[in-house]
Amino acid sequence: MRITIVGCGDAFGSGGRYNTASLVEISDPEAGDRVCLLDCGATTMTALNAMGIDPDRIDLIMLTHLHGDHFGGIPFLLLDAQWIRQRERPLRIVGPPGTIGRLAATLENLFAGSSAETPWTFEWQVEEMEPGSHRIIEGFSIHTVEVFHPCGAPPTAVRLEAGGKVFVHSGDTVWTDALPQIAAGADLLFLECFAIEETPPHLNYAKLLAKRGAFDAKRVVLTHMGPTMLDFRDQVDRALFELAEDGLVFNL
Repeated sequence: MRITIVGCGDAFGSGGRYNTASLVEISDPEAGDRVCLLDCGATTMTALNAMGIDPDRIDLIMLTHLHGDHFGGIPFLLLDAQWIRQRERPLRIVGPPGTIGRLAATLENLFAGSSAETPWTFEWQVEEMEPGSHRIIEGFSIHTVEVFHPCGAPPTAVRLEAGGKVFVHSGDTVWTDALPQIAAGADLLFLECFAIEETPPHLNYAKLLAKRGAFDAKRVVLTHMGPTMLDFRDQVDRALFELAEDGLVFNL
């Protein structure tokens, strides 16, 4: 499993970072190479182009929750696939309950008429996955759990497994005991850490430092950092946490 940080920024692009998106690549002996984009924030197409990553390789977009910095890039990706790349391969989009309606409304609001008038050259479908459920999708074993982050639909943390490797992303959330549970035994864990001190509805460094012993993941990476965390990063205990940067690659 290979994970590339396409974007690790907060909703506001603090520090010049791109919105949340992680490219997860696996080599499946039966299905062949498969690629999942975990979250697709509003700046994702810009980030993919800047990094020279072809979005046509993506088989699956998996969403943690329905805030614009986590799913707002999908309309741009779809229309780029149609009009720039003339994509032919199918694309699956999976998210928590509410994804179908929210994405349809976002596509129409951003590009009026595109829903009905676009002569799609490729098949794409949107599916919803109940928190707490498990599915096998495009070669990935996926488990989600509901966390706490108001967004008009259930927010989730996501666990991706393939080839004996496990990658977990907290999504955006305040502290919940569901996090160490879904991250149990993970090879790589991304935890959002927006601020130094408590700033609902996000995790913060003080809380994660106090709770670090609850996680047994082999590597824990802090992501989605806001201004106070970016200013504080030189003081983060690097023996306990790694820090995300756009473009970082993890080979598991």
